Amino acid sequence: MRKKLIILVIAILTSSLIMNTVSSEEIGSTSHKITIDTGERDISIVEMIVLSSSSAEGNDIFNFWIQTGAYDIGLFIKGTSVNYNQTSDNLFTSNISSLEIDLDSQTIIEIKYKLGKNIDSFEKELIRNSSSVNVVFDDITLYTGENLASGAIFTLSLFTPTEAPLSLYLIVGIVLLVVLLVVVTIYFLKKPKATKTKKSSSESEELLNTKKSLLMSLLKDIEKQHRAKQINDDTYHKLKEQYKQEAVDTMKKLEDMGSKIK
Repeated sequence: MRKKLIILVIAILTSSLIMNTVSSEEIGSTSHKITIDTGERDISIVEMIVLSSSSAEGNDIFNFWIQTGAYDIGLFIKGTSVNYNQTSDNLFTSNISSLEIDLDSQTIIEIKYKLGKNIDSFEKELIRNSSSVNVVFDDITLYTGENLASGAIFTLSLFTPTEAPLSLYLIVGIVLLVVLLVVVTIYFLKKPKATKTKKSSSESEELLNTKKSLLMSLLKDIEKQHRAKQINDDTYHKLKEQYKQEAVDTMKKLEDMGSKIK
């Protein structure tokens, strides 16, 4: 279900952006582009950072920040895979002195990693001044910012709440319930007056028991649908209240019928 939702949702910006800005003179020409793409099993992220001599942090150490839960992390500098170490939950560092990077020219750095399909938002903390930041999710631009200082933090919502379609089983159950109610109504309207009371009670009890069983099954099914987040809270509570009340009424009729027979 979630796979289908991922294709349908439209990414929107949520939460307040906690940003610090600096003057263009302080930033130099560093740019940071983040591309997010949904795949069959996960979400792929590629961060491309362009550093110039005025914004480089040195030719020995490169630090980068990644959201918690990331995996298959790869660091590439000028197309070459580079080793790195994780120094905290979100902070990574790499010794790049052996690459002999020329700080007088622009350096292109790529950071690639993946996140699980169950995430609802993308988080990023900038650890260097950036003249421009651009975030694109499935070809939709989520955010564009300029002149952002080191320490800026932002959170972007990737998914909007949408109501999942009801399962086929639940739809069939609802249809069967409607059909059962129609049959019960027709039965009582066409019931012969000469029918014995005991026989009528027996047939009515059978129908009520069938209705009770169907209602209990429907209640269990919508509970499973809700736990699996396949129906939203509003739909769940409305259906639960409706079927629960019908089940209570049905059981009360069965109790009354049992008391009359005794």
